[in-house]
Amino acid sequence: MRLLAALPLLIALSACNGASIPTLWKLRNSHMATTDLAKARFALGGPEWLRTTPEKAVVEVRYRRDGDDESKSKLLSLRLRKATHGEDREALEKAGGAPTLAVIELAPASLAAAGAAQREALRLRAEGAKTRARIHLAGALGCRRGDIPPGPIPINVFIHVDDETGWLPLYNGFDVRGNAKDEAELREALPPCP
Repeated sequence: MRLLAALPLLIALSACNGASIPTLWKLRNSHMATTDLAKARFALGGPEWLRTTPEKAVVEVRYRRDGDDESKSKLLSLRLRKATHGEDREALEKAGGAPTLAVIELAPASLAAAGAAQREALRLRAEGAKTRARIHLAGALGCRRGDIPPGPIPINVFIHVDDETGWLPLYNGFDVRGNAKDEAELREALPPCP
């Protein structure tokens, strides 16, 4: 989906499974090639035993022109960080978010590489070419204090693609365990906190 490409990490949260339909509708015209990624961020909150560690995660985007073989793919590795926009807390609470949500954005060092990829996508689009992309989250976006308890692991996710649209709820109570292939994958995605 085009809007999720505005913030690639959200793909790792299971594409559009259970995403807020009103939010998807409001973001229907968002596109990675035109989104100001310096303003794009998301907020994530979960159980008390879960701590966010965006600085340990890397979003890997492999993209290529449609019709080219896989060997012509380009790799874009994007680093994340916790955001420090003072106005986010109040805006998130107005959107229904808890004050404990962690706000995450692209690290400044990744913005230039992401901007170059956006310009290339616009150039390809101007040439009439279509592209294919695969997005993968490497590393861990969070860690756990203690063992992973049984049962669902609900998280809430909000997205901010620009100041005009503001904060929008994307997932409410998304079950991370239900999206994992197995318990081993879950333990790898949520390693123990140091």
